Amino acid sequence: MFEENSPSRHSTRLAHPENSQETNTAVSPALGEQEKTGHVPGDDSESFGSRGDLPANPGSPRHRLAKLRLLMSRQKAEYESKIASLEQRHRELQAEIKATRSKLGQQRKRYSLAEMKVRNAERAKEDAERRNETLQKEMEEFFETFGEINRWK
Repeated sequence: MFEENSPSRHSTRLAHPENSQETNTAVSPALGEQEKTGHVPGDDSESFGSRGDLPANPGSPRHRLAKLRLLMSRQKAEYESKIASLEQRHRELQAEIKATRSKLGQQRKRYSLAEMKVRNAERAKEDAERRNETLQKEMEEFFETFGEINRWK
């Protein structure tokens, strides 16, 4: 997963040249091609305004400093891009969560209404069965009484 302190950790490591082994390891793959051609694009810093300001010797400390600054600016841009992308994805996911919660709330309401309708239907069925039983008893009593009346006549 994305480490929250990654950009600052890498920037700190590269900003301290006393960690020469780490600095050389980090710089060499990224700038190997530039060292072969002898071309290093200019930096935005005040000390190196254009390509003409870079020392001609690729091994000089100023040249290495310029390369490190260039590498740091590239990494910063890359990390900022990743952060922006992650923030955008976060916003999208938050919107998706909000929509899903809204749908869930609607589904819960529908479920509650369906449960209520089922309970009402069960009660209505029970009431209808009780009414039918009562009616059945009344009819039996009526026919018993009617039958007795017809026998006496």
